[in-house]
Amino acid sequence: MAALQTLRNKPALLMSVIGGALLLFIITLTDFNSCSRPNVEGEVNGKELTYEDFETQVRNEENLETLLLGSISEEEKNNIRLSVWNRFVQNQAISKEAKQLGLIVTKEDVQQALTSVTQQQLQQIVQMMQYGQINMSQVSYAQKIMLLMANYMGQPSVEAYKQFLKSADQQISQLQKQNPEAAEMYMNLKNACLYCESQIPQELLMNKYMAVLQAGVTSNTVTAKMDFDENNTVYNLEMVTVPYSTIADKEIKITDADLQKKYEECKEMFRIYAPSRDLKAINVTVTASASDQDNIFKQVKTLEDTLRKATTAEAVEGIMKTSKTVANYMNVYLPKDLYTQNGLEDVAAAVDSMSVGQVTATTVEPKGRDGIQYISTIKLVGTKTSPDSMQICQFAVESQTLADSLINAVKSGKSLSSLAAQHTDMTQKYGLKGDTTWNATRYYVDLKAQTDSTAASYTDICQMPVGTIAYYTVPNQQTGQPIYVVTQVLATKAPSVKYNIAVVKYPITFSQETYNGKRRALFEFLAKNKSVDALEKNANKSGYTLMEMPNFTASDATNARLAIGGEGAKNAFTWAFDEAEPGQISQVYECGQENDQLLVLCVTGINEGKYLEWNSPNVKRQLEALVMQDKKAEKIIAQMKNVKSIDQAKSVKGAEASSQPEVNMAYFASYEPAVAGAVERTAKGKTTGCVKGVNGVYFVQVVDKKAGNATFNPASAMLEQEYRKMSQIFGQNTNIMDALQQKLKMVDNRYRF
Repeated sequence: MAALQTLRNKPALLMSVIGGALLLFIITLTDFNSCSRPNVEGEVNGKELTYEDFETQVRNEENLETLLLGSISEEEKNNIRLSVWNRFVQNQAISKEAKQLGLIVTKEDVQQALTSVTQQQLQQIVQMMQYGQINMSQVSYAQKIMLLMANYMGQPSVEAYKQFLKSADQQISQLQKQNPEAAEMYMNLKNACLYCESQIPQELLMNKYMAVLQAGVTSNTVTAKMDFDENNTVYNLEMVTVPYSTIADKEIKITDADLQKKYEECKEMFRIYAPSRDLKAINVTVTASASDQDNIFKQVKTLEDTLRKATTAEAVEGIMKTSKTVANYMNVYLPKDLYTQNGLEDVAAAVDSMSVGQVTATTVEPKGRDGIQYISTIKLVGTKTSPDSMQICQFAVESQTLADSLINAVKSGKSLSSLAAQHTDMTQKYGLKGDTTWNATRYYVDLKAQTDSTAASYTDICQMPVGTIAYYTVPNQQTGQPIYVVTQVLATKAPSVKYNIAVVKYPITFSQETYNGKRRALFEFLAKNKSVDALEKNANKSGYTLMEMPNFTASDATNARLAIGGEGAKNAFTWAFDEAEPGQISQVYECGQENDQLLVLCVTGINEGKYLEWNSPNVKRQLEALVMQDKKAEKIIAQMKNVKSIDQAKSVKGAEASSQPEVNMAYFASYEPAVAGAVERTAKGKTTGCVKGVNGVYFVQVVDKKAGNATFNPASAMLEQEYRKMSQIFGQNTNIMDALQQKLKMVDNRYRF
């Protein structure tokens, strides 16, 4: 009160206090906003990637792949998000290294990248992608631009690309009123091309950096000869192994001092390059119960009975419209192998033994490769025979009046080819010159085409009888106006049976009642087990698996979140990294791509330093295993202290003897390096003495040591050594990018978004 009275009596002092408080508030608020940076997806060496920039790049990649592939799945979208992040990290790593080396990318480099793409390259890329030999991430951005030009402009060249960019805005403006869908496609195409072009410089910088590394990989005759001798020398060994399992664990006493000493010896094993959490998780995937399956079976059985009573395709169509089948019924006739190509092999196999109108008994199918199980029934509505190939003559024009006049002229006896020759402007523009060609019509859909109000209704070209002439329309992608394709059917061949099949497939999914039951049971289990120790003790007894996720980084969290799916997964890992303290157990998070998972996380440790702590549970277990091995080795070596010969070694308790003829040390070193080193140092006829190995203590006699039949060729040996070095630098197991990324100062916040 006295302090308040003093302030009231001194207004200047009061104002200064209020002003200071306001200033402090503003400074604090500003500092909070600058430090929390809630929109920052990640940071590498001080370079921030905001959420907005990240999402823009993801959308650009999705647009690009959609244009090139037609459509992309949810899994492919997740892969795009991962690739955008990985490319951001790689770009920062390479940019730093390239700057130190003085590497730059010029406009001429970008131009050269575009002009160097050949038609043969594009054909090879398309073929390899069809056979699954490469994926889109392995195609350069310059090649992607040319693929876009080939697919949408019909001319994969730099000139066509420049012309497209020059006229794109004008074309989009014209199409926005005439054909909004075409305008949107044109805009997406333009954005995809500009995005690709923006990525080329960094891609070329990466290539230049890798080329410098490759140029630095060298060999010499001395080291090449050493490698050659190692691979060409063959040993004949007598070996005795005393496995560590011959000594019981209970005979070994391990103290904290032992663990700390071992920790210091192998501390680099526990280096971490990013903050992490030691997590344990219970992840329950909800599946359909027996009751759920029975209910779905009854629904399909009811449909089976209803389909048996349907006598027309129209009646079947009405029934199928009200069903929940995942295989849409379109009342069409299709070749049998089309069902096989679309994953309906069972349908294609069943129709061979079915008569028209027959319905199969309701069946529970085995689980498919996608992990989904269905209950199904099918009805063979009808069959018909139609040609698989048609000989046609086509010519495209821009007006309905001209199309009608051409049709009337052909009906009067003139040939469409001769009429097309009179309109060279149209033949050059659209490439249809009235030539006679055979077209495959095997996979057509048996539906009537829709025409404008001034033309009579006509059937699709694939159903036109021999001798018929008509036209159909396709939109001009540049103007949005219709193109009239006058078509004459001259002949048909290869008739085959087509099938009209109603396919009912209901996936076996869990009910809400089943889901609620699993959720309720997990809540009850957590209510009875409120500590991590209790979870570890009772999880298996209650039917749950407590998964261990030691040293789990933010990047791991992002990958796990994408794999699990759902908003709940994001919230779970945000809690684990931003809110939780060691020993805490999370709430139950409802997540999963199909909302079918219940996730609980436990945080057992927070790792913020450069190394994992020696006494963290996972590290301690690893140290105990190493110390256990050391102490067992000491005991075994002590037991063998008087062993001087291979025969004496064989008499040691628990010893396992074996002969190893024709042994190559390069291979042997891959699983017992210490023993391989000792053998190489041992002369013919001598013994190695006791050697501590990975699986036990070894005692080896070198019976013979001789060179193989290969001849040393310095040039080829050096080339082979360089190849092995490059494999080590650029291979998957020891990739140069992993080494570079370990040097980066990186913050990964993707799990929050």
